[in-house]
Amino acid sequence: MTALLALVFKLVGTGFLVIATVGVLRFEDPFQRMHAATKAGTLGAGLVLIGVMLAKGSTDATVVAFLTLVFLIGTMPVAGHLLGRAAYVSGAPLRSREDALAGVLPRARHPLEERMALGFLAPAPVAGAATPAVAPQPAPALVDEPVEPVEPGFSGVRFALIAPHAGLVTRRAVALAETHRWRLTAVAVIDRDCVESARVPGARDVVRAKLAEAIEEMRRETRERPQPLSLAYEEGDPLTLIPALSPESRELLVLPTDGWCHHGACVTLPVFEERLADKLFEVSRRHEGPTLFVGCEAGAGGPLVVVHDGGRRAQSLAAWALATRLWPVEAVTVVGSATREQVEALAAIAADAGVAVGHVRASKAPAGAMLPARFADAAAIVLPALPRRASGYGTFWQDAIVPGWRGDVLV
Repeated sequence: MTALLALVFKLVGTGFLVIATVGVLRFEDPFQRMHAATKAGTLGAGLVLIGVMLAKGSTDATVVAFLTLVFLIGTMPVAGHLLGRAAYVSGAPLRSREDALAGVLPRARHPLEERMALGFLAPAPVAGAATPAVAPQPAPALVDEPVEPVEPGFSGVRFALIAPHAGLVTRRAVALAETHRWRLTAVAVIDRDCVESARVPGARDVVRAKLAEAIEEMRRETRERPQPLSLAYEEGDPLTLIPALSPESRELLVLPTDGWCHHGACVTLPVFEERLADKLFEVSRRHEGPTLFVGCEAGAGGPLVVVHDGGRRAQSLAAWALATRLWPVEAVTVVGSATREQVEALAAIAADAGVAVGHVRASKAPAGAMLPARFADAAAIVLPALPRRASGYGTFWQDAIVPGWRGDVLV
């Protein structure tokens, strides 16, 4: 009789497991599939365990099967709840007619796959969700809320969190996103090569602590500014993780003028340190779109200087900067071999903002510099291309543009 009852429990349990499998394969959205896996799966596995207890009859088998059953019942509902919450927040498709959680939980308007296609590296964290042990969670509900771009062909701001400049870069990126209603993405990366080449004990923990400070600084800067924000946290190669490699992403990349993804932890070898300065340039070169190197706070006075080589890229970059009013400048000076038609086109764009445009075709600069010292009062400089090296003979790369100058560079 016991053997027959055990067989019945096993058959019924197996039937529920088959139903769970069919539900996972046939249901349309992840929430329905999760329902089948957790409900029917848990019941089926539980009945099979009861059948095993009856069939074996020994104390050892009964204790092991009972503990397994308790563990199954205690963990499966919790795991299903957490997975369902994560799927809902990330924007997974919902096939039911009514969304009972609308207004209760924040939810991305597009699924994760679509946002990754736009250059997003990870889904946005959500207030109240578990945070990585290596970094604190930003305060706002960081869920991507795509908006219609104001400027044609451009729709987002992407900025790198690099200590100790996280606060400055965050302020500028958030201000740009708020002004132009662009979507905002923060990318926090630890350079794996840096920590693996370090001879300092616990180098990875030191770098993680520095990055945690940078994320906390970003959290403070965004606390009072409810701009929707997506945060990607990775450890790997910054050259592939920070820039948007797809032309469809249409994002402005915002970087500090110096620093790297070891976040000032001083854990790398001296020879390796010399190569890090050029990596920041390499990130910009790999990015599909313009890059803004932030060197000062927004609102710094002074003219805008456009270094123009007569090419299409220099013209379109300068025109975009003027049309979006990237800086509150009162005058624009075009330096280089721009044609009269190009200067007139820039002047027509700048006229809407009441800004005058001048043209300097030839300019004597000190040896090794791109512009003379009289442009040291510039608020920002637009370049068609970056200097060849970020550092050379112990000098800062902006000295190769204007000696002693520090400010924003758009390239």
